[in-house]
Parts: sequence; structure tokens; C-alpha cells
Amino acid sequence: MNKRQAAIPFLTAFLAVNAYAGTDAELERLLLLSMENLLTLKVKVSTNTDQTLSKAPSVVSVITAEDIQATGATNLTEILQSVPGIYIRTNLFGSRPHVTFRGALPSSTLLMVNGEAIKDLMWTSGIFWKGLPISMIERVEIIRGPGSALFGSDASAGVINVITKSAGPIRQAKVGLRAGQFDSQAGWVEHGGNWNGFDIGFTAELSHSNGHNPFIAQDAQLISGNAQYGHDGQDIRFSMARNNWRLLADHTGQSDIGIGLAGAGVLDPLTRGSSSRDDIALLYSNDEFAQNWGLNAELRYNHLDYTSGDGFQERPAGYVDVTDPLNPVTYPDGQINQMRSGERGYRAEISGLYTGIKKHAIRVGGGYSLKDLYRVEQSVNYFTGPNGEAVGPRLSMANISDTPDAFTPEKIRRVSYLFVQDIWTLAYDWELTAGARYDNYSDFGGTLNPRAALVWQSTDRLTTKLMYGEAFRVPSYLELFGKTAATKANPTLTPEKSHTWDLSFSYLAAKNLKFGLDLYQFVQTNRIAADAANKYQNSLGDRTARGIELEAQWQATKTLRLAGNLSHINEDAATFPRSIPKQKAYLRTDWAFLPKWNWNLQANWIGKREANGGRAPLDAYTLVDTTLRHIPRKNWEFAASIRNLFDADAREYSSSALPDNLPLARRSFHAELIYKF
Repeated sequence: MNKRQAAIPFLTAFLAVNAYAGTDAELERLLLLSMENLLTLKVKVSTNTDQTLSKAPSVVSVITAEDIQATGATNLTEILQSVPGIYIRTNLFGSRPHVTFRGALPSSTLLMVNGEAIKDLMWTSGIFWKGLPISMIERVEIIRGPGSALFGSDASAGVINVITKSAGPIRQAKVGLRAGQFDSQAGWVEHGGNWNGFDIGFTAELSHSNGHNPFIAQDAQLISGNAQYGHDGQDIRFSMARNNWRLLADHTGQSDIGIGLAGAGVLDPLTRGSSSRDDIALLYSNDEFAQNWGLNAELRYNHLDYTSGDGFQERPAGYVDVTDPLNPVTYPDGQINQMRSGERGYRAEISGLYTGIKKHAIRVGGGYSLKDLYRVEQSVNYFTGPNGEAVGPRLSMANISDTPDAFTPEKIRRVSYLFVQDIWTLAYDWELTAGARYDNYSDFGGTLNPRAALVWQSTDRLTTKLMYGEAFRVPSYLELFGKTAATKANPTLTPEKSHTWDLSFSYLAAKNLKFGLDLYQFVQTNRIAADAANKYQNSLGDRTARGIELEAQWQATKTLRLAGNLSHINEDAATFPRSIPKQKAYLRTDWAFLPKWNWNLQANWIGKREANGGRAPLDAYTLVDTTLRHIPRKNWEFAASIRNLFDADAREYSSSALPDNLPLARRSFHAELIYKF
């Protein structure tokens, strides 16, 4: 994209400031909350207790359903790219999105749905994870910074909690249809009401896509072709609430999944995998359980299942292994790896909020969780060595389940934890939050992670926050035991740790203009990373990242809103992940230019990224998306979106096996229709 094209979103917004435009209530809701409302918006992710956004003792961002809808986004990962410090890195395996904070690897991000981590023991967020459909999201609360003092492992660089539409907030029925390029279709429904004194909520979405299927000029076997990334998706959620009780039951799944390229960077036209996850949660919340006490309790169960179907084609048909030049080995059908795993998890937690001491709100609690990787099945048509590498062909597929050659052992991980937190109002304009959490793992022992935050309402317009937090991440089973074509496990790994300082300012320059500034230092020790031989190690060197995140929101007129942010990371090149940019920027405009019409334009600029193997750095790119939304009547809504408006040739570094890197989707179009009953 040339400089003239890149300037279009910026110029359009400013030229429109003085334009006359009508609006109505249906379109006003698509614009951001007013600055006053935004400062008093309550969030829970920062303390497990409702607090206003301005006083939350963390760097918190909130994205509402209306805000998402205006952008035309169809998946959670599309809107997360708009948050300062967050970068979505696309992986060659299944075009899987990896969510990163502040230059850290994806494993340092904790992603939750309704307060429950979606990670599993083996594959972190799931081997075929595709994100979450927008139709089921009520809001997204995001912590940029550590969260282990609240949530335990993995919350090192950032925390994302997706709150779904559920019983109570859903008060009407809605159906929607969407269709677009890549033979993509989706249909969704939501319904809410009251039945025999119970609030009921239901959402469901079914989707299909053939995928953008990029052309790979050369894979690890010097073969060219299109990476097949099609899949079908299902998301079904039911909720029931009465008084202080809430029941959540969810099912998510993907089927007919094309992975595109196997982990070693080999084109794989064979695989049609599938995955499913089922969650049940019973939640209790009573702010007036007893005098000076509030009580929260939860019981949760989840079950996950993954299968590669007919198998991963790790090497193509006719592959010749010339590791030993004197004895080359031919695989007529290629190297086929059929895998399946099943996991179930249980978690119970109880906590109380004590307010009997003046100016203090003290929360104490604890919990216990068990994750059981109870099924590991694998069949291959090759013999494997001690690190899972192929050492010779078999005459037919052989079942290696329950043997040392299987991709991981069946194991159980148990965790018990205790936490305490005090929110102390020192004065009317000073608040101190301090707390700690102790986690004890059956396979690693215990770890204590404290945090503290001092929030100062410096003036009526300026809020200043100074924050410190420690965090940890335990190794996944992939890192400890996994035998894959791309990496080698290390069972001697120990948890990595981190500590972070944040200095944050929020300034309300005018009733309709707000600025935010965050300065941070993020230090990781005992880091887990793959070495030159792709074997996971606890790195000897620390990683220190210092960064700045700037953001601004301006309600220019009643019908025009602008928002944007800039992120910059300063770090030694030796420890910075080459696949992640050090600079990124985002700009968004929303304009109700006519009655019942809304136009959204947004631009994501991603700075250049380094590459290893002596290759040239990846160029920066800008992706511009636009959405036009029309609400002709109260019950009807139409929208049309163009993604990557200027057809930028954007690429991601995903593996040294791809010399031309991984192409992202080119320009595409989709339209949707919504009807409300």
C-alpha cells in the first residue's frame, strides 16, 4: 500500500468532523460509550470484585458487543488486534491465531471464557483453536500485564476474559445470516426470556468456510501448492439464572479442519481434523451472604476431544528420507500420523469478601482443580526414535498408543491454591490494592505470586496508577513430553517466572476527549524456549522488555467518533521473538453519516519483524477494513464489510521452512442480515 492509500482512514475522519449528520438510538449504540460513562464502567477482571474502570488496579481495556458489531468483525481475534500491546500472530498449522501481549510468546497469555481458562494440558488453547464467534460475546475485559495473583499460571503478559451473552442480559430473540468470500457462511440465533421464575438464555452459531488457502511457493519439501484451511464451526451456549445462582452449559467444536501445513512446514492436503469442548459451570454470587460478608462459589467441569481424522501427512507421498545417503528410505504413502486425545477437568473455588473493617474490602478464598489427559491414541506408518523422529517405514499403520513412542503420556495434573486481596481506601483520592496467590502443583510444587497497585485520582481529570506484579507459567505437556515433527520435548523443564512494573496515566482532556499512557517494564526469568535444535529449554538469559502504549478516544461530534493507539517495545534483539513486531498502531473511525446509516473504517499497521536464518526482515504492512451498516427498521439490520480493502500482500514469519513466509488473507467481502423479534 502506498502512503496515499494509508492516509485515507486518517483524512476521511477529519474531513467529516464538521459534516451534518442525523442519527437515531439504534446507531448511537454503535458508537463508543461517552467519556463519562466509560470512566464509571465497572469491570471485574482486575480484582474479581466489581470496580470502575478508572479505579481498576490494572491496565484494563473493555470491548463491548456494540463496539465489536460496528467493525464488522466475525471472530474475537479480529477485534483483539485493536488493543494496545496485543498482536495476533498467525501460525502455519491450521492458520491458528496466537494471541501475544507486549512481545511475549503466546504461552504468556491467559485466555478465559466466563472466568474459565480455555487452555488444555497439551496444546495450550487447543490444537485446532480458531478463536470465538462474535455472536456469542457480550463484552471482553483485558488486562495488559500480570494476572497470576488472581488467576494462577499463564497470566504473565496479559489476561483476556470473554463474557458471553447469557440469561438476564438477553431479553429478545435475534437471528442472523452472513455470507462472503472463501465460500464462507454462518447463521446464528440468540434468545432470552423468563420461564417459571428462571431467566433463560440461549445462543448458537453454525459456520462454514473453505479458508483463504494461500499459495505456498515452497514448503519444507520444496513443493508448491495451496494450504487448505477450510473448516466448519459450532458454538452452542445455554444459561439459566435465578436469584444468586447461575448455570452455564457450552459446546464448541470445529470439524472438517484443513491444517494447511504440518508442523514441520510441509503442505498437507490430507488432514481433516476435528475438535470439541464441552463446559458446565454452576456459579453462586451473593454480596449480602452475611453481615459484612459476600460469598462467591463455583463448580466447573469441562471435556475436550481432538482427532486428526485420517492423520497428519507429515511428509508427502513418495517421500525419500536421505538422512543416510547410502541407505535412502522411501515412503510410498508419505509419513502418516494419526492422533487423538481426550481430556477432562474439574475445578471448585470459593471466596468471601469481608467489608467489616472501615475502608477495606478483603477477599480471601481458595480452590482445587484437576486436569486429566485420560486418552492418548496414535497410529503411524513409520518407526520413531527417542525424540519422536521417523527412523524407518512400517508396512502398514501401527498403533503405538500406551507405548513410550506415543506423542505424550497419559497424565493427571492437580492444583490447589489460596489467595488474599485487600482493597484499601487510604483517602478519598487514594486506593491501594495488595494481594497474593499461592499455587501448589502436583508436578512442580508451590509458587507464591504477589501484586500491589496504588491508584491516585490526581485531579478531577487525571488518574495515575503505579503497579507491580509477579507471575508464572508452568510448562505444557507439549514442552515436557510431546513428540512432534516441529519440536522436541524436555521433561526436566521448570516453570518460568516474570515480574512487571506499570506506570499508567488516564487523562480526560475534555468531556469528549480522553488520553491514556502506560509505561512498563516486563522481565521474564527461567524462560521456556526452543533452542537451535528445536528442543525446549529453560533459557539461561533473562528477557527484559520496556514499552510504551498510547491511546486516545475522541467523540468529535454526536455522530462521529475517533479512536486509536500506538505501541512500542524496546528490547534486546537477542531475546525478542523475531516473529513479533516491536511497533504497531491502530486507528478507527465511526460515523453515523445519515439517519439509520453507520460507517466504520479501521486501519491496523504492523511494523517490520525480524527473521532468522539470515533472511531479510519482514516488511511492515497496513490492513484496512471497512463496514457499512444500515438499520432501516427497528427489527432489521444490514451490513457489508470489506477486509483488507487495499489487497495488501501481508505475510507472517511462521517457520524457517517457508522461505516466502506465510501469506495472510487478501481482500475479501462479506455481508450479513440480522432480524430481531
